[in-house]
Amino acid sequence: NHPRGAIIRPQIPDSLEGYYVLERPPIHEVTDTNSTAIFVFARYDSGTAVLPPLRFAASIPGDTTRRTLFTNALVLTVTTVPVDTSQDFRDLKPPLAIPMTLQEILLYAGIALVIIAAAYFAYRYWKKRKARAAAGGEVATPARPAHVIAFEQLAILKEKKLWQQGHLKEFYSEVTEILRRYFENRYSMMAMEETTDEIISGLRKLRFPDQMLGDAERILRRADLVKFAKVQPSIAEHEEMFTVVHAIVDRTKIVAMTPVSGSEAKAVVHAGA
Repeated sequence: NHPRGAIIRPQIPDSLEGYYVLERPPIHEVTDTNSTAIFVFARYDSGTAVLPPLRFAASIPGDTTRRTLFTNALVLTVTTVPVDTSQDFRDLKPPLAIPMTLQEILLYAGIALVIIAAAYFAYRYWKKRKARAAAGGEVATPARPAHVIAFEQLAILKEKKLWQQGHLKEFYSEVTEILRRYFENRYSMMAMEETTDEIISGLRKLRFPDQMLGDAERILRRADLVKFAKVQPSIAEHEEMFTVVHAIVDRTKIVAMTPVSGSEAKAVVHAGA
């Protein structure tokens, strides 16, 4: 209630001694001598708390005196929302799903590749162990000389005329299998199960002559390119496969080799006549 024509303006800050002002509407004039306003405050601590006096500035027409008005302080009790203990506790909202980033996808893909590679090498190791165990710890020596078997297989392969009929992959697979089997039978290597790098490393340990080592590596790698990269060698290279394999077998058929083990190990490898 106020004199006719009075102007009243609230001077309330955003927060007031632990209370937050949620709504601060302008003064609404009901009659010439009566105005009203509803202010909304919030407090987030339970217990008893005092809402301090609210401050207003007032002026009356024809009077230059500036007046300040205050409401009474209020003692309020803040209580928490009652909890229904008969209900189970549950999340207000379900957990948010976080999408995978590119880095995480690459990480998991790398881990999968490592596991696959480890499984592959473990399988190869197990297969070699199994083959050695089946042979009593060593590769079985064929009843006939290794070079005789190799020459017979080369003759049979030559009669098939595989590369002349366009069967390059089959031709290169068979000719290198003959060479691998010869190395396996001749020097007790696991050449049929080994990669080209492993075969060359094994021959190098046997002090294989450099020229024959280079020839063997060249044709083995050429066969790998044909089988796995679909390379198309020339006719001269097809014919060289027979020539090189036959020469390697012929020059090593009566040559003994001993693996290098320590500084005292010696190789007795010589080019055969």
